Parts: sequence; structure tokens; C-alpha cells
Amino acid sequence: MLRWRARWAVLAAITTLTVGAGPASPRASTRGVPPPAAVLGAAPCADQVLATSEQITRYFRALAAASDRIRLVDIGPTTGGRRQYLAVIGAADTLHRLEHFQGIARALALNRDATGAPLTDASARRLAAEGRAVIWLDFGLHSTEAAPTQAAPWLAWLLVTGESAELRRIRKRALVVLVPDMNPDGTTQVAQWYRANQGRPWEMSPPTLVHRYAGHDNNRDWFLFSQRETRNVARQLYDVFLPQIVYDHHQTAPYPARIFVPPFDEPVNPHIPPAVLQGVAHFGQAIRTRLTAEGKRGAISGVGYDTWWNGGMRTAPYFHNMIGLLTETAHLSPTPAYNDATRFPDTFANGRDTRRESPEYPLPYHGGRWTFRQSCEYIVSASLAVLDAGAREAEHWQFGMYAMARDAIRAGADESWVIPAGQWDPGAAAALVDALHTGGIRIGRATTSFTAGGRPYPAGSFVIPGAQPFLPAIRDLLGPQHYPDRRDRLRGQPLAPYDITGWTLSLQMGVEVQHVAEAVHVAQTVVAGPVAPGSSMPAAGKTLFALDPRANGAFTIANRLLQEGATIARVPRALETAAGRLPAGAFLVRPVDGGDTLASLAHDLGVSVAALDSVPPGPVVPYRTRRTAVYGAWGGNADEGWTRWVLEQHAFPVSTLRDGDIRAGNLRQAWDVILLPAATAASMERGIPAGELPPAYTGGLGAAGVGALRAFVQAGGILVALDEAGTLPVATFGLPVTDARTGLGPRELYIPGSLLRLTVDPEQPLGWGLPEQVAAFFLNGPAYRVWPSPTGTPPVRIAARHDTAGSVLSGWAVGPERLRNTAAVLDIPVGRGHVILLGLRTQHRGQTLGTFKLLFNAVTTGEDALPWANLR
Repeated sequence: MLRWRARWAVLAAITTLTVGAGPASPRASTRGVPPPAAVLGAAPCADQVLATSEQITRYFRALAAASDRIRLVDIGPTTGGRRQYLAVIGAADTLHRLEHFQGIARALALNRDATGAPLTDASARRLAAEGRAVIWLDFGLHSTEAAPTQAAPWLAWLLVTGESAELRRIRKRALVVLVPDMNPDGTTQVAQWYRANQGRPWEMSPPTLVHRYAGHDNNRDWFLFSQRETRNVARQLYDVFLPQIVYDHHQTAPYPARIFVPPFDEPVNPHIPPAVLQGVAHFGQAIRTRLTAEGKRGAISGVGYDTWWNGGMRTAPYFHNMIGLLTETAHLSPTPAYNDATRFPDTFANGRDTRRESPEYPLPYHGGRWTFRQSCEYIVSASLAVLDAGAREAEHWQFGMYAMARDAIRAGADESWVIPAGQWDPGAAAALVDALHTGGIRIGRATTSFTAGGRPYPAGSFVIPGAQPFLPAIRDLLGPQHYPDRRDRLRGQPLAPYDITGWTLSLQMGVEVQHVAEAVHVAQTVVAGPVAPGSSMPAAGKTLFALDPRANGAFTIANRLLQEGATIARVPRALETAAGRLPAGAFLVRPVDGGDTLASLAHDLGVSVAALDSVPPGPVVPYRTRRTAVYGAWGGNADEGWTRWVLEQHAFPVSTLRDGDIRAGNLRQAWDVILLPAATAASMERGIPAGELPPAYTGGLGAAGVGALRAFVQAGGILVALDEAGTLPVATFGLPVTDARTGLGPRELYIPGSLLRLTVDPEQPLGWGLPEQVAAFFLNGPAYRVWPSPTGTPPVRIAARHDTAGSVLSGWAVGPERLRNTAAVLDIPVGRGHVILLGLRTQHRGQTLGTFKLLFNAVTTGEDALPWANLR
């Protein structure tokens, strides 16, 4: 232990960073620039004060109006209708030539000059010597982790007004890109809740999601870019600024540590360039050194947070040759707290003692009173450490990003990826292309047919060359993940990953992507934005049409046309049309406008449409607007938010039901379909414990709510239980199924977020529009064994099952063979209604487009077939 104390004492002694009790203060000569308190009404991070997003924006506007060292940029709208801003800070002469320095950063990051020609090492070094280190700092992604956003005005003021040698060096050699509020809607929501509940145990725990749809998962959207805020930021990251260093501030330090700093835990994703990981270690050391020199105790590393998972704000940049940094600072609330060292847990998750020095925790925190201001001091000090380390070696970081781009282009020279035209769901393929393009991937669309890897491809196919700077992102998103089998050494228990283990985007989205070991040379247009997948639409003059059920967009069209008064049904068998054979579940549509709206929607959404001369023989299943509600448990459930988002994106009208709404009963009078998002039966029944939120938000469904749901189904309602939520009706409704996980521990069965192969019956209504094999996302969810149906009892209909052993397509699973011959998607008649069990994450984080139709079919099922003439 003494050797670690000695080592850190030496580091503190030799550091040349600005040190002391806190960050350096500006000189009096800069008083013309307003300090934060002058606009906010209180000093940043003061006890018992939280500023709203509007107040923080007001300060940044005032700062930008008063100084030529900062520019404020509106980067787009938020989900809630606010505006999101980004500040660019540097020396006045740097900002005067901002576009010039942005051009240098772009040339180095993409390894091409203004003419498109590749750089040489010599020209890259000249540019790096002239350019600025572009260092990205973002705050407030998770709004309940309030200190970063509150510290942002303080840090910006220091950077703009400070005249220490360090701050002048940062402004001279770096371009600081600072996003003060990554979730403005949530920041204001949390501030308002805190003000109304200050001093109570729940003062920092709003009862609803702090992002309308994603909640905490807004930090899980960084390769699909589905939310407005994510897209706003992605454009700045991968198109406008292309920073070499990305620093994402958060606030969940392993207790009792005061701050988590890099380096990270195992495992390491093999697609991350080694130079990125070296940079992470370098900046982690810089943060540690500064905190030590300033006497800031309690920094810990190597616990909990890994570098395996893609899709986070600091992890996705790894695959774009950017050094992604994360710190997690302690203490979320502006209300001071006392930390009693005698009550500390004995060890951290890695087994290290919380009270003793260790390599990962060299200066333990000893407890005592802790304030919000102290958390902000750690945040500002860590930020300055990163900025100074970046500015001191600005040329090194710039050239390093170029070198990674150069090496990636060379490494990918003999490989390509092709997304063939004629996909099962063209809209999903277009969505994949959009996600990749938003992430800075270069994509072309072939204008003629071609052959690659010995296979012919039609015109309209997308081509992704391997010879491009962000090759690691392509390989990681379009190839399978092989997570290592990590176990506890003593007990053999699987070690939980930080997030999930497999996310191959093409598999999740149900899009065929072919990897070919050659460069593809074909005439092509460059994808420059969202692509319209196009469709086949018959000539005008027809009044009856059939929509291809293989496209998710067919549901969007049907739902929008219903709002206009169209007559719609689904054909429960294959349908032969002049445009080809459509599988069971085709939408039969008679629009009210002759098809103009249909044609426009079909083109935009990639849905093939066939004209019919007459109604096909046989009964059809009416497609009507269903009164649909999603159960929104108090406390917030991200799966509930994602479920609403996916349904709304496809024009399903959907409402939210709270615990009290369900407990009140009479549900069938108001609703046709109720969805239970992924949650355990216990959490739904018990809800938030008393004392953790105001009484109106506690108690869960209780026996009354469970009984009301049972009565709803008995009276003809459709209850759709997603993933783990199926355990509630299985346990309380007397359903004829058994959870196959019963009696199995994690050493026997463990699937911590992986893609598995699932076999679908496309003749079943729940399987309409799906192929016979899909990649399905599983997160330790249920699998069902069905009991034999007694004579005279309506049978359980199985629409998808686990038919194959060892069916892991991407990620990691322990004992997947135990799922063989179990059911994943079931329709169980109960009384006059149905319980539908979807034993997978059909809509996981809005990414699993390949299984959306299981959800859509579930919320529209239950109608009896009848002749078309009887629909009205």
C-alpha cells in the first residue's frame, strides 16, 4: 500500500497542471463577461439549487453575447419541442477562422483533402501542426445525474475568461466543443421536480421517464440515432466537428468512491483501434494526476464500465477513431449529505477494499459531509485535466486520428459490404443505410447491376466500401459479436456484462448484408441523406389494392389510411396478384381518395402495392383502429417508452395507463388492447415501495390491478405481455404454460442481451409478414412449455419457437440448448379474450425492426374473419 501512496505523491509533485483547492479563477480584467450567478441567480452547484435548461441556455447566450471567445450554435429541436445548443470555445482568432480549423479536422479524420485526394503523412503532419485539437465535452445526458449540466456554465466561464497559462494554452491550441445539456427536456423536468420535492427522499426521482421515450436509454441510441437529440449530436460529431477526444460526463460512481475515471474494466472490443485505448489510458492518467494534486480523494478505475459495448455516447466514438472518455462522479443531489465511513460496503464489485489503498483506488475517500459543489469541482477539474492534456499534445492527437483513418483505409482495401436490392422489408434496409450514414459511414447506391464475391446484385443495391476511415464501426455493426465466456473464478457464475453482449445491427433489423472479400467497382450515386426505399405502385384508375405485409411500413400506411376512412382487412392466406405472390397477412385496402395518399406513403416507406380487379375469394380479417394502451409503471420503465415510440412511429394510436387507472377496473369499456412492457411480475404487482415516492405513485398494480387485467381479458380484451412481463399472467391467470427457466440458475441458462435464431410460423396471425427464421433479441427473458389442451378447450397457438440448439447469432449465451422446443410467441385464449406472450424483446430500444411485426400483429389480432362485403 505504501508504494502506491508514494507513487501518487510523486505524480502530484511533478505535475505541471493548475492545482489547488479548485479550478483557477479568472483575472479581474475580465469582469465584463457575466459570471454564472449574475444570470442564473445563484452560483452553479450551490446547495439546494437546480437550474432549468432554459436558465442554462440563457447563461450561454449571455456569455456568447459578451465574448468573442465563444460561439453558441443551435443544433436542433428536442423531443419536447425545446432547442438544443452547442458552444464552441477557443481563442478569438481561432473562432474567427472556425471553418478553416473545422476543415483541417475533417481532412485529418477522413484522410482526404479539399479535393477528395488522400493525404500523405507529410501533409497530415503539416495540417496537424497548423490545426487545433478538437475536444468534445458533453453534460447532462442522464438528467437525474444533475451535477454535470449544472457545472457546465462554471466551466464555460472559466474557459472564456480565465487568464492562467493553462487556460490560455487550451484556448490557443484546442477547439473546445461543449454541449451543456444533452437532454434539455429532462433537465427542466428534474429541476422542477426537485424544487417541488426538496428535502424529501424522492427529491431527485421523478416518477416518469426523464426522456419521453428513451429514459435512461438515451445513452443506448448512439448507432441507430432514433431520437431527435441523438441525431442532433451525431451530425456535430461525425459530420461537423469530428473531434479527436470525446468526454462524456455522468454520475454513478461505485460507492463510496467519489469519481470513476478511466481505464475501464474487461472485456475489450477487438474492433477498437489500439491507439484509441492508449489515448483512453493517457487521459485517465491525466485526470487522476490532477485530482491527486488538488487533494481530491476517492478516484477509482477498472470497475464496472467496460470497452466492449457499442452504442453509448463515449463508446460509439471508439469505432470512429475518437478517444472516448467517461467519468462518473458521486452525489446526484444539490442537497448535502453525510457519508459515514463506518457504514461503507466492505468491497467494491472487483473485490477491492473500500477503505484501503489499491492500484485501482490509490487515495480512498474517508467519508464526511459532501456537497453538490464538491461534485462539480471534481467535474470541472477532470474536464480541465482532459483539455490541458489535449492542448499540450494537440498535434499528436490530430495526427493520431489521421493515422487511424489511414490504417483503416488500407486494412479495408480488399473488402466491401453489399445490401442487396429486393430486401424482405425495403424500409428496414433504408433505415439501416440511414443509421450507418448518420454515423459517418460512406455508402453508395449502384446504378447498374454488378457481381461481387461471385454473386450477382441488381441495380439499387447499396455498397459500403471497406476502404474508409470508420472501418471499425462497419465491422462492429455489421458483423457478429463473440463475447468471451467470463465466469466468477470461485463459483463459476457468469459475470454480468456492463450492458449487452450482441447487437449486430443488420441482424436486429432483419436486413440481408453480404460481406465480400474484394473492393466493389460499380457505377453508383453517393448516399447523402435519408434514402427513399421506393416501391412498386400500379397505375392510376384502380380502387382496390393489396399491401405487402413483409414491410413494417404497411402497418403505418394502414393506420394512416384508417384515419382517412379507408376500408382495410387482412387476407389470412397467400394472395396471388399481378405483381406477384404475397404471403399471408396482406393488407386489402380500399382508399377514399383513389390511392393518391397510398402511393405517396408507399414510395416513402418502401411498401409494394398491387392493384386488384376484384375482392379475393374467402373471408378476410377486419383491420380496425384498436383502442390501445401501454402500462406505464410509476418510476419509469424504458421498455415502456420504447414501446410507445415504436407504435407511434408506425401511426398506432396509443395511450398510457397508470397503476390507479388499472386498479379502478372496467378496463374493457375503454380499451381493446393493453400492453405490459418488460418488467418482473413482482415489480408490477408491488410497484414503488412506500416512502420512495409520494403516496400517489406507490403500490403498483396490487391484487386489484391484477384482477382488473384478468377481468379485462375475460371480457374480450387482448393483453400483450412483452418479455419478462409474461410472468405476471402466467403466475396469476392460470395459463396452460410453464416458464422453461424454472429451476435453472445462471450457470445453466444465461442470455444477457444476445441475438438468437427463432423459427416463426408465418401462417399464424401473429407471424404474418415475417420470414420463417428471424434474429430475435433476448435478455434473460422467458421461454414457454405448453401443456396439452384439454378436450373442448381452444388450443394455444404458437407463432414462434426455439427449434435449434446453439442458435446464438451474436453475443453470448450460457445453455441456449435448454431452450430447444420451447415457445417464444404464443396466443392463449382466455374467456372471450386473449393473452399474447411475446417472450423476447420485439422492439428492443427501437432497434429490432426485424421483429416489430410480432408486436404489430399482437396489437391488431383478435378480430373474427368475415366476408369483405360485411366489413361496413
